[in-house]
Amino acid sequence: YTFTGIYTFESLIKVLSRGFCIDDFTFLRDPWNWLDFMVISMAYITEFVDLGNISALRTFRVLRALKTITVIPGLKTIVGALIQSVKKLSDVMILTVFCLSVFALIGLQLFMGNLRHKCVRWP
Repeated sequence: YTFTGIYTFESLIKVLSRGFCIDDFTFLRDPWNWLDFMVISMAYITEFVDLGNISALRTFRVLRALKTITVIPGLKTIVGALIQSVKKLSDVMILTVFCLSVFALIGLQLFMGNLRHKCVRWP
């Protein structure tokens, strides 16, 4: 409850100073504030709405740690650079997965059924 209150207070100050979403420099024009808004809204949904034992909503609690990225400017720069580099390396990752899957299929065809009638010593 404490962290949710602190994050809500911080977001309220940002919304009151900049506005919510209409002008150019408003709260929802910054993608980092989208993350803040989602984390805060999911925190309130999981705390106050009784949805039973849904583990998918509990995974959003992990995103609270990502909220600290927006506080530290150097970390914000590093994470932004990492996201841009992953976008540019997507073709390389697709090619790597394709090559690994080809070698996996070759290995399956070569060793298929070789260990079927082997004895296994149990401890």
